[in-house]
Amino acid sequence: MKLIRRGKRVRRRGDEGYSLVEVLVAASLMSVVMAVSVTAVLQIYSSVNRTEETVSVRDAIDVSFRRLDRELRYATWVSDAKAVNGRWYLEYALPVNQKLESPCRQIKLDNGVLTLASWTLPSSTPANPFIIASGVTADTTKGPVELYAPGAKPYASAAVGTSGVGSTFETQYQQIRLRFAVKVGKVSLPFDSVFTAQNIARGSSSFNDCSKGRPTT
Repeated sequence: MKLIRRGKRVRRRGDEGYSLVEVLVAASLMSVVMAVSVTAVLQIYSSVNRTEETVSVRDAIDVSFRRLDRELRYATWVSDAKAVNGRWYLEYALPVNQKLESPCRQIKLDNGVLTLASWTLPSSTPANPFIIASGVTADTTKGPVELYAPGAKPYASAAVGTSGVGSTFETQYQQIRLRFAVKVGKVSLPFDSVFTAQNIARGSSSFNDCSKGRPTT
């Protein structure tokens, strides 16, 4: 609505609208606010996602450790670790007096998947394996498996402070050291643990029913 005042047309206050400069300034401020908001949301999402991936990795490592520790500590025989066409194998036997249906075991790392299989004597062929952990990569320096025989001094040449034990430390039982990393999404955590086979001491037999007829490659 327009008013006539002293022969001139006068617009009501508030009808002037916005200038182009004001529109541009408002649009610029809104762009800054949107950029800050979107960045904050993305950071929160990334943080939550990374936390979930870290939890998944730790769960996988925990499951791997508990399963391997429960079995390797009672092993009565452990084979030399073998690499065949990029696959790593480690075989071991559990005490027969535990009345296990399948006392023979095989750990395999193949294409990022760590599995455990077993077989029943007199067969020498492992049954279908089940997955212990996925997203697993082997240590590229020494491989995923290193064995310390009874009487060995694995830390004699270790740098001071890196092994946690003295250089004169001597193993009394067979030890199996596993090195690998577990990755979920963008999170990767190392696994480096030593398991002690309490049934393999000095003078223990290195041959048993589980090793009979097994292929060497």
